[in-house]
Amino acid sequence: MPIQPGNLLGPYEMIAPIGAGGMGEVWRARDPRIGRDVAIKILPPGCTSNPDRLARFVQEAKTTGSLNHPSLLVIFDFGTHEDVPYLVSELLEGETLRQRLDRDAVPARKAIDWATQIAEGVAAAHEKGVIHRDIKPENIFLTRDERVKLLDFGLAKLTFDEQPADLDGDTHLRHTDPGSVLGTPGYMAPEQVRGEAVDERADIFALGIVVTEMVTGANPFRRATRVETMTAILQNDVALPDSVPPGFARIIDHMLAKHPGSRFQSMKDVAFALRLLSGSGASGEIASQSGSQARVGPASDTNQFLSVTFRRGRVGTARFTPEGSIVYGAAWEGNPLELFVSYPGTPEARPIGLVDADLLSVSPTGELGVSLGRRFIGGWVSIGTLAKMPLAGGAPRKICEQVVDADWAPDGKNFAIVRHVASTFVLEYPIGRRLYASGGWLSHVRFSRDGTRLAFIEHPWFGDDAGRPIVIDLEGGFVMEHAEPLEGTSGLTWSPDGSEVWIAGSHHSLGRDLFGFDMAGASRLVLAVPGELTIFDANPSGEFLISQDTHRREVYSARRGEEPQRNLAWFDWPMLTDISKDGSQVLIEEQKAGAESSRGALLYLRPTDGGPALHIGDGRARSISPDGNWVAAAAGGAGQLELIPTGVGESRFVRCDKFEQMHWWFWLPDGERILVIGTGDDQQRLCLCVPVDGSEPTPAGPGSFGFPAAISPDSARFVASGPDERLMIYPMTGPDGAPLKGARTGDWPCQWSADGRFVFVFPRGQTTLTVDRIDVETGERSPWQEIHPLDLAGILDINPVWLTPDGEHYAYSYRRCLSDLYLVSKARREG
Repeated sequence: MPIQPGNLLGPYEMIAPIGAGGMGEVWRARDPRIGRDVAIKILPPGCTSNPDRLARFVQEAKTTGSLNHPSLLVIFDFGTHEDVPYLVSELLEGETLRQRLDRDAVPARKAIDWATQIAEGVAAAHEKGVIHRDIKPENIFLTRDERVKLLDFGLAKLTFDEQPADLDGDTHLRHTDPGSVLGTPGYMAPEQVRGEAVDERADIFALGIVVTEMVTGANPFRRATRVETMTAILQNDVALPDSVPPGFARIIDHMLAKHPGSRFQSMKDVAFALRLLSGSGASGEIASQSGSQARVGPASDTNQFLSVTFRRGRVGTARFTPEGSIVYGAAWEGNPLELFVSYPGTPEARPIGLVDADLLSVSPTGELGVSLGRRFIGGWVSIGTLAKMPLAGGAPRKICEQVVDADWAPDGKNFAIVRHVASTFVLEYPIGRRLYASGGWLSHVRFSRDGTRLAFIEHPWFGDDAGRPIVIDLEGGFVMEHAEPLEGTSGLTWSPDGSEVWIAGSHHSLGRDLFGFDMAGASRLVLAVPGELTIFDANPSGEFLISQDTHRREVYSARRGEEPQRNLAWFDWPMLTDISKDGSQVLIEEQKAGAESSRGALLYLRPTDGGPALHIGDGRARSISPDGNWVAAAAGGAGQLELIPTGVGESRFVRCDKFEQMHWWFWLPDGERILVIGTGDDQQRLCLCVPVDGSEPTPAGPGSFGFPAAISPDSARFVASGPDERLMIYPMTGPDGAPLKGARTGDWPCQWSADGRFVFVFPRGQTTLTVDRIDVETGERSPWQEIHPLDLAGILDINPVWLTPDGEHYAYSYRRCLSDLYLVSKARREG
């Protein structure tokens, strides 16, 4: 079908052609539904009958659409119009890196910046199991504001499911037995040239070639013929000119190692090294790497970063031992937390022999304080059973339960602990003697080096990681009380000389750096790193332990008993808040991408069939109306709910004047009222049924229960967590409730069945779980649906889970943290 300006392709109005190539035409088009200009890629005539080309085109749509990162092209839609497949993406204004390099080489500082953006985007793809396999300047786009976008995932290899593809133009395909060579000759890794199996390290080699071309203006392996080019990749080394800063040159050399095992072992490590280099100036040094053990950092006034961990997963807690080894808890490749010990100077780590446990503290004599069965109970709050055991291994001896954190006293005879007691968090020292209590939550308690003070983080809201450091003496008196709060925190320790409290946190929504607080509460920047940092420990010699962390939230949905599950995440930190009653769409708060908005998160509805997400407003949204026509949201301050139409129409507002802050709200099945949970002017918990017609709200339940809730189909009762964390059935018109028979401690409700007979529940704090169905009358409990993410590495917990009233459709969300532990020495003082 010939395309002309003004034609409609599906709902899109074609405006003008942008470009064309072997794999199709690209047009500028407009989506009249939301008034947005987009780019549409269309297969050329005749290609639809070629199954290989069609397969590659479909693969590009599926692969790119599954990825979310600022440096990756955003896919909005994919469809077919009159047998013509098309791919709809964001419209980019600028030029390709090839066009830029055709004019001239790139200054080193700019090359570092662009390479870092590419590396971080590719690392995000690798985390999803996607290898690009065709990184080259033609597939890298530079926007007018010099943001970098990686294009064309048509050759991408999904590590879980290899897909067929065909190539044309400059991209090369050679079928072999047992493998095939895929890629562009001048940008292949040696293993690609030989037709061997490839992994993410092939992308690292390709990026090394691209970076070399940026700073020199020429591909280092390009020869007159393809055969000569591929031979050069296998045999020739790259000589960089003296104009390339030494630290940058070492990174490039390490990326271009001929053997995959001698390169950086992950693109995330490449991005980390580049970020450190850019932070130290283009002339900074990056020390050489040997094998998988890496030291990175600027050479003068330097920080040296020694990799301690090398596996995929997350680090729990890490500490120095008195003799200089490092003990840490980690969950690798989806396995439970386990304790390990590592010795500086060797990459090996030895398991201690205790599984489903994290480290809390190490005594001066080398005895370990550990957390058994540590699990998340809400947000970033995790608890377990405190126990102690020898470093050499052996059976742990349990001490007390419901412990958030603990630290050995310097005499090694007792602990200071933070314990969760009902709805309060209590700091005790010795155990049983209360020193401090908070209605928010407390974390990361640490003794000062002389043992006379205790530092910890107080968080004003349960589960939220925002907070400030506090220091008290052993009688509970304040030493440091009014420190500046940080929006995100992760870890606390005393500085090597004991004069400061070091805390990892941020003054904004993105990233975490290391700050030092003196006893007057004044802060200074100790260390800035790319991404998110966690601080674990520091010793008097000036060494300290950090991890570099990558956090993601992901959202999945499926129909009961059917596969596959579909990833519905749109950006990097989506909070799933509801699924429509017919299972056709989910409601998502994008909390990081909208962090700079004065109205809060960005609100999206996304079809569960994987269609593009629709931005419906800003703020906080918790519930879709029973008829699917409205979303109840809170934007700005307290006092009202905004009812946002899911289709055509104008917003309406419902007054909620009795609330100082609203925490959660649910449409009742009658569609006429909303159950709102929050706090009143007196800061007491408040629960009201708020009519959407503006009439007077009425009290519901006792107001002291937790959330979420499940509401009966007749709108007369609801299930929520009671004061002892057991599920209760409350009448909508009164305070008295009764226990839900068959429920267990830690259960959360996710739906009341449409026939009124059952409540669906799931256990909190699990990485895989089963949704159970409980008979409301008899308490009989039976399994209903298993929730099992495909990739378990780094998953913290699954929460929430939402079901439709018929129990046939479900959606769930989980948090993933992938982290690498580093030993850092010679901290630079910045202030």
